[in-house]
Amino acid sequence: MIKSAHLLAALIGATLAATHPASAKELTYDCSVPPLEVTFAVAGGHYNGAVTCGNLFLQSDIPVAPLVRWKQADARKLYTLMMLDFDGNANGSWPDPVASGQNAPVRHWIVGNIPGDLLRGSGYLESGTSANSKTISVVQPYRYPHIPVVSDRYAVYVFQQQEKTDFAALPDAITNFDAAAFLEKYRLGVPKAANVFVAIFTSESPFSGRAFHGNDVSGTWHQGYGQGKLTPGQK
Repeated sequence: MIKSAHLLAALIGATLAATHPASAKELTYDCSVPPLEVTFAVAGGHYNGAVTCGNLFLQSDIPVAPLVRWKQADARKLYTLMMLDFDGNANGSWPDPVASGQNAPVRHWIVGNIPGDLLRGSGYLESGTSANSKTISVVQPYRYPHIPVVSDRYAVYVFQQQEKTDFAALPDAITNFDAAAFLEKYRLGVPKAANVFVAIFTSESPFSGRAFHGNDVSGTWHQGYGQGKLTPGQK
């Protein structure tokens, strides 16, 4: 269990191994080359908000949607942005390899019809003026991580659309999202770019100066703490 802000700061630089994005039916925790640019405005500004293929964030520090940018976007095309949690209440936590939880996958953010020139230029920001564009479709507004145990991983993808799309409303429940069916329905294919980060729960911000703790996972935590392998492709 994390005991101090010093250890937290060390963990912030930890990364997951990077691979190329998987197929539409096998979306996993991937980081493309080059990675999708995802940058949070971290609450309090205590550390860098750039997502770097597996770095760590406190869930309470990222309540606002990040800026997403991809310089390789085709200015003539439209894109769909998606953020998913494949851990979904897993019985364990990063960095140990554990099976997906009963809620997986969890749908945290979907935005469609993002113009390529915006994505490759200033980038898409949900709280900015770009969100008011008549072209852009916010299918699922950003929902910041809510960690039930200790930590979950989150993948952010960008897909290139074949045409402007009329997205149907999604169910209110964000758990057990059928990502494969969504991608097939709207013919989104494989992700063009991706990035991944880890978010953790603590009772208090380590930067507040107050004592803090995570959740008690002594009953499920891997006894060889920190020694397990966690492949980006693991669901």
